[in-house]
This record gives sequence, C-alpha cells and structure tokens, in this order.
Amino acid sequence: MEGSPGAPIGSIPPREPAATQEELRSLRRWVIVAGVWAVAATAVALIALLDNSQDEAAKRAGDAETRSADVERKLNDRVDELETRLEDVPRAGDVSNLQERLKRTEERVGAATEAGDKADTAVNDLEGRIEQLERDAKAAAANTSGGGSP
Repeated sequence: MEGSPGAPIGSIPPREPAATQEELRSLRRWVIVAGVWAVAATAVALIALLDNSQDEAAKRAGDAETRSADVERKLNDRVDELETRLEDVPRAGDVSNLQERLKRTEERVGAATEAGDKADTAVNDLEGRIEQLERDAKAAAANTSGGGSP
C-alpha cells in the first residue's frame, strides 16, 4: 500500500466520514417513524385477526396493545442505545488532531534514530582511534626497550 509521497510507509490516508452526525440523526428520526408505523400496522393486523366474540376480542386487543407497547418500548430502547453510541463516535477534528500528533511523534522518532546512528558511528570511530593509539604505544614501547643504549 502506498500513501502520499511524503507520508511514512504503511500510513493510512485519512478518510472522510461516510455520514455526518446530522444525517445519522435524520436517519434515526425516519427509523422511529417507520417503527411507529410498523407497530401501528402490527396492532391493526392483530386486531383484524381476532374473533368476533366481544370478550375474546377485547382480551386480544388488550394483549395486542400490550405487545405493541412492548415492541415500541424495545424499539425506543434500541434507538436510545444507538444515540448513545453515536455520541461516542469521534469527530473528524479529533481524528485529524490525533493524526497530526502521530505524525509529529513519527518525525521525533526518526530524528532520534538518526541521532542514535550518528552517535553509534562516532563511538565506532573513537574505538578505532583508541585501538590505533594502543598499537602505536605498544610499538613505541617495543622500540624504546629493544633499541636501548649501547
């Protein structure tokens, strides 16, 4: 996967949200309206199927209303739960701020890595120079002790 030319490898380009919060609220309203119509249609259908006997019809109508109320309550609970979940969805600005912070952190890590590499190179150079000085010192000591006075 390739990002934009200046982006770090493996970064994911930002995406626009699929729907705005206002669109989701509008959709929620229509779902509630459709749910209410569905509940009303269910109640009407249940009442139409009841027996002609008045006592039985009254009892079943009460049951249908109870079931209808239960369905409506459950639907309202689910809609409330969806609203709560929508409130927890991060805003586009929050995501953008987080991406900026991540970018700055990646830049700092890159700079620290470069500094570490330079320090490692400098240490290796110093070790080489120390080894050379030790060899030179041994050679000088060997020359002074081996070529002593006549």
